Amino acid sequence: MKPGSRLPRVGYCLLAMLASSCIGRSVPVESPAAAPLGEVHPLREAAAAAHRHIGAALMSRYLNDVSLGTVVATHFDSLTPENEMKWQATEPRPGEFTLVAGDKLVAFAQEHDMRVRGHTLVWHQQLAPWVTGLTGEALREAMKRHIRRLAGHWRGRIGQWDVVNEALADDGHGLRDSPFLSLGENYLDEAFRAAHAADPEAQLFYNDYEIEAGKGNPKSDAAYRLVKRMKDAGVPIHGIGMQMHVDPRHWPSAEQIRRNVERFVALGLVVEFTEMDVPVGQLRGPLVEKLRQQRTIAHDIVAACLGVEGCTGITLWGVSDRNSWLASPVWARLRGQGPHFPLAFDAELRPKPMFFGIADAFAGR
Repeated sequence: MKPGSRLPRVGYCLLAMLASSCIGRSVPVESPAAAPLGEVHPLREAAAAAHRHIGAALMSRYLNDVSLGTVVATHFDSLTPENEMKWQATEPRPGEFTLVAGDKLVAFAQEHDMRVRGHTLVWHQQLAPWVTGLTGEALREAMKRHIRRLAGHWRGRIGQWDVVNEALADDGHGLRDSPFLSLGENYLDEAFRAAHAADPEAQLFYNDYEIEAGKGNPKSDAAYRLVKRMKDAGVPIHGIGMQMHVDPRHWPSAEQIRRNVERFVALGLVVEFTEMDVPVGQLRGPLVEKLRQQRTIAHDIVAACLGVEGCTGITLWGVSDRNSWLASPVWARLRGQGPHFPLAFDAELRPKPMFFGIADAFAGR
């Protein structure tokens, strides 16, 4: 996204949480290229053939819908909890941990041979209220205890952790003002070291939005400086997550994204696209044309990942248009005029043109 193009921000993952509680009816997508699930090749097999992961973010309650669970198990080989591993959900009171919902997601993933991306250990949003009142050593110990408990509880069952999420200021000038910044700018180093001690086998990621555009973009350059400093300091950081929440009105080219991925991989990191969605509301033309353009955008993003060996996976922020945070009028406005229909399956769980664009990219078409 270009400098100066940002709309008023609330953390994207927070939006997802809020949207899940305020979503009204979403308009089904009458996709001209929709097809019954039995007539399409599993997306996870196409991704595996390209030596990549394809994932979806999910709330555990969605698994009560057997049809949705079948879609997830059939087409995805990686699962991210939308909200149920975040601090507010997992440690609502000091030292009292509620991990049942996360356990349900991990169990589903294990049953269906899926990787889990843990999301997220340290974030300034969706904190339990008691955390925001802490300072100094009390906050430092609370952070480390929280990390040790979660990473230790799921040790050996989480493939990747988003250890710290969205720590950079939106303008790229340093770290954002958050409760954790009171610990000093090296609080990220401490968080990663605590996570590595709790689960030495997990890949540890820094995750953020609007860092896709590459060299010359202030926030992308800030992310590069941040993770390079951490690598140079011997911090156990293994990857960077580019969220890939697309705003088609202000979006880098696929070639810019690919070159950006290359420079992070050159640091010795892996890259994943961790929260991808492609809203169509502001695209030109009738719905059939909007969906065609959505297919092209999604195809080209996946192809950009495939163009760099160190880009190891793509995760969609949701499964069906009916579950997307952008299905809510409250949050749809952040992408302009809706409806946005931003995911690969429509409200009736039918694969859309976007689905086939992703499949074509994995197949090299």
